[in-house]
Amino acid sequence: MTTADLPPAERRTGLLIHVASADELVADFRNRFNASTVARRLPPHITVLYPFARVPDLDDELREEAAAHFATFPSFDAELTGVGQFDDFVWLAPTPRDRFLELISRTSERFPAYPPYEGEGGEPEPHLTIAKIEPGDNAGRVAEIARSELFPLLPFRFRVTEVSLFEEQADATFVESTRFSLG
Repeated sequence: MTTADLPPAERRTGLLIHVASADELVADFRNRFNASTVARRLPPHITVLYPFARVPDLDDELREEAAAHFATFPSFDAELTGVGQFDDFVWLAPTPRDRFLELISRTSERFPAYPPYEGEGGEPEPHLTIAKIEPGDNAGRVAEIARSELFPLLPFRFRVTEVSLFEEQADATFVESTRFSLG
């Protein structure tokens, strides 16, 4: 089987804060250091819950439940303020961190059938991924490049008004299918 025929039962979804205004800020960096994610048509985002339901499990009831859940959160102003790194990723840190953590943790609690990163991610750390570390490279070197290129452009301000549902397609790309407004 090729990725061009990924069956619906294997297609994933994710609940993401799409930071569309950050595309200009991070597009060049993501194209150089996170090309696989860009190729899958995932925009700059902060993950709230991934994976969420499989595509065939998305029905009107689950969408309504998600809409009601996100409506309980107020919109808020945010900033990308610094560069961070995990072993395999380099990212920009969003603030206010506690607001993002609350959104992530309460969403995980509300939808316990979908543990974040399938239970493999440890404690959540809000982040906007800008680089995936490939074999032969190291996170420290890429993080230094990010600090050199992007830190002078920070803080980058944006407003969080919604959470988007992205659905994986047969070709393994993602498409935004639903936007859930914050209260």
